[in-house]
Amino acid sequence: MLDKLGFGIILTPDNRSKAYIQKLLSSHIFPDVIVFMNNNIPEKTYSDEIIEISRKNGFDISKSVKNVLNENNFTYTEFDFVDINHPELINFIKKNREEYYIFTGGGILKNEILNLDVKFVHLHPGLVPKYRGSTCFYYSIVNEGSAGVTAFIMDKGLDTGDIVYQKIFEKPRHKFLDEIYDPYIRSETLVDVISQNLLNKQNFKKQNSREGETYFIIHPVLKHIAILSCITND
Repeated sequence: MLDKLGFGIILTPDNRSKAYIQKLLSSHIFPDVIVFMNNNIPEKTYSDEIIEISRKNGFDISKSVKNVLNENNFTYTEFDFVDINHPELINFIKKNREEYYIFTGGGILKNEILNLDVKFVHLHPGLVPKYRGSTCFYYSIVNEGSAGVTAFIMDKGLDTGDIVYQKIFEKPRHKFLDEIYDPYIRSETLVDVISQNLLNKQNFKKQNSREGETYFIIHPVLKHIAILSCITND
């Protein structure tokens, strides 16, 4: 059993966090510190089809993050906001220092939190530097028929931090790319990073910020093409 690996995790109520905490739990990986930023928005309801496919991908999309934490007797600290740069969260991290915190949300870290003696790890759904920015796995599926995830140390730039680990995934055979595929590939990569002790090995690779491309939210037509390629025979 893997236990006490010297990292914390910052969760939100979204599907990504659902996959992260459930995959870590099923792999017997237990963060030393758990933060749950909860905006108290009502949980979505999902069809039986989506729930079944999520379970086949290693997590149950119908289970809320808070319920999973409570059912498994996790000790966690809950905040009533979803903002990685919030002063209350910064003060909490100062008092609960871990060398690494896994950040499951998106956004840019501001100087005040970057200047803490803590490294924040993000699981980005694209192989950087080739795919930086938003909705990168859609572009990768359209361009290459597959997608990748990069674990990197967050810095001031947009997906420009030091690379910890990268992994390539086949495109899915279903249409629920946002709801299931994105959380699935990120959570699978996270388990690899922790179980292989890659953070403590610190064999990170620096990026050249001049290389690669930065993508923006994909156009609906391109998104539709990506989804069609997943549910039709090649």
